[in-house]
Amino acid sequence: MTQNPYSPQNEQQPTMSSPDAQPMNFYPAPGSFPAQADAKPSWPSVVGIISLCIAGLCVLAVIGGTIIQAANERFQTSQQREMMATMPDWNQTYQWVSHLLWIATSVLLAIGGIMLLKRRHLGRTLHVAYALIGIVLAVAGTAVTLVMMNQMTMPANMPGHMQSFMRTSMIVGAVIGLPFAMAYPVFLLIWFGRAKVKQHIQTWQS
Repeated sequence: MTQNPYSPQNEQQPTMSSPDAQPMNFYPAPGSFPAQADAKPSWPSVVGIISLCIAGLCVLAVIGGTIIQAANERFQTSQQREMMATMPDWNQTYQWVSHLLWIATSVLLAIGGIMLLKRRHLGRTLHVAYALIGIVLAVAGTAVTLVMMNQMTMPANMPGHMQSFMRTSMIVGAVIGLPFAMAYPVFLLIWFGRAKVKQHIQTWQS
């Protein structure tokens, strides 16, 4: 049986080495993906959500601290009563004013977070205001705490080495807490002070 030379089976298939072969392109054509410059930055949503979380935690911390303080006053021991008796007369007033100020700044931060999520100019203004007030409150709170600890007298029946340990541990705790209280406010001042961030905020609605 004679094989037909014009059969499709005998048609020469192009190979990679033949001139008719087309190179395989593994890369997408230009314009297949949107330009990165057109993508909206995600930092307003990230910072806004973080601010809302921190504001909520601060309010819970103030409420929890108030409850614990009230419970301690009711169930405190004789040694604790003796220590509290040596505190300045303005201690209670300072505690309540401090709690109210932290709640107010937390509300300020929460509103700022919501404004960031909505891409409004007010979001930056409120965050900068919160940062400045937060730094002042953190430094002032630490200074007042150190003054009160310096005036506080340990119980007379407590051994000398225990008195030194208690006083030192309270001072160290107050000083260590200062950087944590200032961390987010300082970050906000640096972040919203960047020229690129300011330029992007100018494109938002007022």
